[in-house]
Amino acid sequence: MQGAMSRGDASELESRLESEEMQVSSPDGAVLGRLTDDEALVLDALASHPTGATLGKLRTSCPLSEESLVSCLEVLRRKGLVSRLNTVVESYSCRFPGVRVR
Repeated sequence: MQGAMSRGDASELESRLESEEMQVSSPDGAVLGRLTDDEALVLDALASHPTGATLGKLRTSCPLSEESLVSCLEVLRRKGLVSRLNTVVESYSCRFPGVRVR
């Protein structure tokens, strides 16, 4: 499985999500976590594939290591901005196509 995370990666991801201090309020009052530069890069790359993209396609679009890419996708998935598609080949899609988050 290409996207498997080690225990160290998973704990790093958990601490990243828990300790996220910078937050932004949306007009409807919801509090949204601010995206890192890498997360914004991955989200923009994913938004350019309206029907979803595999890790391979995203690797060609993003100058990140596979480990960083998988970590960013997991953070974006937990933030509700990305969905993992139920496909044979691991694929992802934006939850809100066309919305750019900066």
